[in-house]
Amino acid sequence: MNKKLVGSAVAGAAVLAIAAALFWPRADTPAAAPPPSPAPSTGQGALEVYRLADGPAIEILVPSGWAVSRDKERASYRRGDVLLETDRVPITQEDVLSGLKAVAGRQGGTVAEHAPIADLDAAEWDFTYDRDGVPRRVTVVGLGAGDALVTVRFDAPAAEFERDRGVLDEALKIRS
Repeated sequence: MNKKLVGSAVAGAAVLAIAAALFWPRADTPAAAPPPSPAPSTGQGALEVYRLADGPAIEILVPSGWAVSRDKERASYRRGDVLLETDRVPITQEDVLSGLKAVAGRQGGTVAEHAPIADLDAAEWDFTYDRDGVPRRVTVVGLGAGDALVTVRFDAPAAEFERDRGVLDEALKIRS
């Protein structure tokens, strides 16, 4: 056998053994903690569109790359413990504030006027609740859409709500 070939094979095996020792976890070494999850971002280009009977559609910027589920007109976008949800609620209301109050029902929290969004009347409902012992904070923004109320809901653990709020802020850059 060629001495150069044998020497190369031995050197290669030694390098492989050293690399394995450096990177392969030993049984007595505790597993490394997973890296912290990055703050959710909306990505670019995904829109949830609600067509209005009398006027233009409402286009809501939603996260791309998040897990999506749909049920009729509700679309839920989830990444980890953070949820952004859009929905059209068929409700007859005199104004968006009374419509959102009707949706809020007895759940609690506060419902107040919100500055118009894309020339649409808006209201905001803020509340907290516990899920599995973890306090969660929710903001729902309702938009007057004729014979319906289009809602954008942002739901996150209370400790992470402000950090992740950019998802809601991006979604509220609504076009109509």
